Amino acid sequence: MSDTERSEIQDHPVRLFRGFKQRKYLAGSILIVGSILIAVFAIVETTMTPLSAESASVTNMGPEAAYATFPGIGEYYVNAQCANVNATRSCPLLVSVSFGTPDGVLHDNFYTRSITLKVVNSQGSTLGVEVDTYTTPPTAYRVAYGVDLPSSPFVTITTPSNAPGATWTFTIIVRNPHVLNGKMAIQIVGGTQVVDSRFLGRTYDLHTGVMQLGDYS
Repeated sequence: MSDTERSEIQDHPVRLFRGFKQRKYLAGSILIVGSILIAVFAIVETTMTPLSAESASVTNMGPEAAYATFPGIGEYYVNAQCANVNATRSCPLLVSVSFGTPDGVLHDNFYTRSITLKVVNSQGSTLGVEVDTYTTPPTAYRVAYGVDLPSSPFVTITTPSNAPGATWTFTIIVRNPHVLNGKMAIQIVGGTQVVDSRFLGRTYDLHTGVMQLGDYS
């Protein structure tokens, strides 16, 4: 150390010590902020990862209607609007997701991101989507078709952002459904992705059990 540097240290010992303390506090503050950011990123990543859940129950309401219940969220509902499928070879299904439960509780903090319907093991069946029946959504919703091998066609409807608690109802046409003894006899599996609109709300991938649908009695 030169005489000049030694002289500066002797002349300004308090200033040098204060500068050291400031750097120490700065380093500590950076570590604290970094830890907080890491924790926030971990929380955001966790809440953004969809949570998969199966329906607690499936209720068949006669041959033409069924619904699946997701406790604390709502219901996935299907109603077959067909008769004499043996002749028409098609059946409209009303498909909806609601955020109310049979006990009258409204879970209006959720909104629908997508609705999926799959017809299980129905060789030769195809699906089509019409404008929904009871509500009028904007025209900007996406429809994607596919088939789970060997013979389970499905369709996914992605809805535009809408107000929490809103109910969507679509008409999905099943063409060439399975017919048994002159009546439609199909099994379907439903799915929906819903989002909790509250701060850092979680996304849920919900899947129903198998629903049995037929013609009107």
